Amino acid sequence: MFYLRYLWAELTRRWGKTLTISLGLAMASAIIITIISVSQSLSAAQDKVLNPLQNVGTDIMVSRTVNPEEISTLDDATREEALNDNRITMDFSKLGEPGEQFTNDTLMPGSMLTFASSETEKLDPSLVKMYATGLVLNVVHQEGTIPKLAAEIETGGQRIGFSQTFQMSDADRQAFMNAQQKTMEELRNKGIDPNSEEGQKLMRKSVPNPNSTVSGEIEVPKEVIRQEIGSFSTDVKTENFTLAGVDTSKNDIGLILPDQIVEGRYLEQPGEVVATRAFAQKKNYSLNGTITIGGKEFTLVGIVDPKLYTMSADLYMSLTDAQQLADRDGRVNVLLVKASNADNVKPAGESVAGIFSGVKVTDASETAQQVSGSLVSASSLTDKFIGVTSIIVVLAAFIIVSLLTILSVNKRVREIGTLKAIGWKNHLIIRQIVAENIVIGVIGAVLGIGLALGAIALLNHYDISLSATVAGTDTGFGFARRFLGGEKNDGITTSVQLNVIYTYTVLALGSLIALAASIFAGTLAAIKAAKMKPQEAFRNLE
Repeated sequence: MFYLRYLWAELTRRWGKTLTISLGLAMASAIIITIISVSQSLSAAQDKVLNPLQNVGTDIMVSRTVNPEEISTLDDATREEALNDNRITMDFSKLGEPGEQFTNDTLMPGSMLTFASSETEKLDPSLVKMYATGLVLNVVHQEGTIPKLAAEIETGGQRIGFSQTFQMSDADRQAFMNAQQKTMEELRNKGIDPNSEEGQKLMRKSVPNPNSTVSGEIEVPKEVIRQEIGSFSTDVKTENFTLAGVDTSKNDIGLILPDQIVEGRYLEQPGEVVATRAFAQKKNYSLNGTITIGGKEFTLVGIVDPKLYTMSADLYMSLTDAQQLADRDGRVNVLLVKASNADNVKPAGESVAGIFSGVKVTDASETAQQVSGSLVSASSLTDKFIGVTSIIVVLAAFIIVSLLTILSVNKRVREIGTLKAIGWKNHLIIRQIVAENIVIGVIGAVLGIGLALGAIALLNHYDISLSATVAGTDTGFGFARRFLGGEKNDGITTSVQLNVIYTYTVLALGSLIALAASIFAGTLAAIKAAKMKPQEAFRNLE
């Protein structure tokens, strides 16, 4: 009990020292806890952004992408496929009468060529846990007035000659030959050579050629033809948006997932679409309203907040609806693959590349390179300096607390000399000083936790917002955008709220640092005090 009373008396008698050292330890502990908590929170937010594929339940994204600038370098078959898939033709005669308003939608895969969805049956089940297909289309929407344009063409006036020979039948030919033979014999009996000019004349007269020839000439009457035709109008308005067909049979993997719906509901049946909030606001769409695409009406049943990844779209519908609209039954241009385990991600990618010729296999490391913004910058900065900062703070805490403790012990020379003079052993001196510092360390740890929690609450109170942008995939073919207009998908930018969270492990770590610094400082001071002899202590009295 004496030791405890003495411990309490020493701490309260020298409350200035106790408070100063405790606050120093608390500051070090709070800084460490806050830095680590902020770093972990940034990392958690960054992981969702830098691994956007994880947000749609996949490890690998497969697409057959063709760069429009490299179209001339492709093989003939691929180049022809790319051009045919993205050819825009419009027959005004099928859209209505001249002067009427028209709308027309052309759905194209753009720079992402399609492949047969049936090829997914070749995926190796030992490498692939699950997969989902999709069809991302660039929609060129045009509307305006069908114009009137008259053309006159004058035809006719030509003189056309004709001649036609009618051949004899086999029976007529045989009768002709018999008559010819008989005539030749009669001419010889008369002494006339059938092959002579006179004989030939008599032959033609006696046996006429049964083949008849009809010839003549006709004149085509003149006529003026006047035709009203439709043509491209200067008031045709063109805009682009992106449409994606989603495999709605999969709830854990896909271009969008049910848990990403923020208003309304997910796709459940044909004829339904969901839109991103930005696109719905831009077009003034409302839930349960109708949207006409390609001449077919769809019901808007939900608003989606797609997670940050490169294959974004403005509207989403079932894969079957998208294939029917684009007249591409059984065709897809996106394949999302979830590997059976983390070790099989690379082998699964290599296997997929071998099945689908000419595809691009994208994993998380590649999508991370397409992300930029203040979130990435802040996280990178934290990664670079968290280690150095933590070491500096810990070293500073150890040094400052050690100096303060040693300074405090130096001021207790008389007290320590008295204790040794009355029989205290060195280990008792060390135990007493270390015990005092343990209590100071505990006080510093508790204060440090309080300061850290206050700092974290303050950071969260100010709602620090960081941005992250994923470079978008331009699904529209370059020349189509150049001549038809429309907007390019520059990517998705999102504001990520920095929600600083702490864990008990981090709090314990900060507390241990405070306690360790205090014990370390107390041990150094105690060892120095234990070496002090009573006579030296009394000689050095203040």
